[in-house]
Amino acid sequence: MESFYNIVIVSLCDSLSVQISKVLSQSLGMMFCSTKDLIEYELIDKNKLQKLCSKQYIDDCEKKVIKQISSFENVVVSINFDYLIHNVNILKERSLIIFINFSQKIIKEFGSNIDNIAFPSRIKKLQEICNLSLNIRKVEPDFVSNKIIEAIRRII
Repeated sequence: MESFYNIVIVSLCDSLSVQISKVLSQSLGMMFCSTKDLIEYELIDKNKLQKLCSKQYIDDCEKKVIKQISSFENVVVSINFDYLIHNVNILKERSLIIFINFSQKIIKEFGSNIDNIAFPSRIKKLQEICNLSLNIRKVEPDFVSNKIIEAIRRII
């Protein structure tokens, strides 16, 4: 395993990813950032912007924020499926990308309808591109954070 500066957390449930990333960052003494929050801050009002600007403009803003995030050090990053897929090559250079594979039952309860419907194909894609994939059956952030720390210790 090559060295990494950041840890990127992705699952098919954004709200759980954020909670887990926050707990993990505190446990490891790292900073936390949410790509969704940073991108939305950069775009201020994404819905209005979509009416006024091209998709290319929005994609360029997204890429700019992801590049900034990838330049950080000692950060746990929460990212959603789409942002990761569009920017995986940028993030892979300096980050350990961890996929938290929750059951479809958990995704149905806590995730989005799109992630639930596209569950099999999205799971497969994330397993292909992430450095580490953990099958987790509990949603408690402390429990998941501890499992991530155990898995990281095994690979470094």
